Amino acid sequence: MKVLTFLSQKGGSGKTTLVVHAAVAAHEAGHRVVVIDTDPQKSAAGWSEAREAEEPQVIPVAPLELAEVLKAARADKMDFTIIDTAPHAAPEAARIARASDFVAIPVRPTAFDLAAAGSAAAIVKAAKVKAGFVLSACPFRAPEIADTRAVLAEYGLPVAPAEITDRRAFSRAIATGRAVTEFESDGKAAEEIRALWAWLKEQAR
Repeated sequence: MKVLTFLSQKGGSGKTTLVVHAAVAAHEAGHRVVVIDTDPQKSAAGWSEAREAEEPQVIPVAPLELAEVLKAARADKMDFTIIDTAPHAAPEAARIARASDFVAIPVRPTAFDLAAAGSAAAIVKAAKVKAGFVLSACPFRAPEIADTRAVLAEYGLPVAPAEITDRRAFSRAIATGRAVTEFESDGKAAEEIRALWAWLKEQAR
C-alpha cells in the first residue's frame, strides 16, 4: 500500500479538493483507495456524506490514531491511502509526512501561497520523504503560473507538470458530492485531474 499525503501550511490552497479528486481518479483507475481525513474541519468527510457512491471511503481520524488506521488499511489490502491534513499544524504535519510515501504540496500562484510553500518544503525535507508541488486553482493562462514554477524550482522538489485550473466544474462537482471526472467526465477539469493522478501515482512508487 502506498500512502499519499496532501500537506499545506496555508488554508485555501485547494488541498481537500485535490484529495477527493485524486481518490476518485484512483478508484476509477481500478485501485482500492481510502481517504483519511485528519483535518478538524472534516471537509473531505462532509463531501463523502453528500455522495451517492460508496467509494472511495472517507474516514475522519485524529492524527494520533493515524498509525492504527494505516495498519487497518494495509490489512484490508488497500492500494492507496490518501491523507488530508490540517493547515498550521506543524508537529502533526511532520508526523504524518513521516508515515507517507509521497507528500503533495498544493500551491496557488499567489504571493501568500508561495510564502507558505517554504515551511511545507522544510517539513518534508526534515521528514526525509519524497515530495513535490502541485499548482492549484490557477487562473487561465496567467503569467504568474510560470513565475510560481520558477520560484518553487528553487526548493529542489519536483513540480507536477499538470496544472489544476480554477474552473467552475470543481466547485459544482464538490457541492454534489462528486468529482469532476464524474460530473463532467470529458471536460478540461477531468483531463487535468487524470493527468495529475498519473503523476502522483508515479511519484509514490
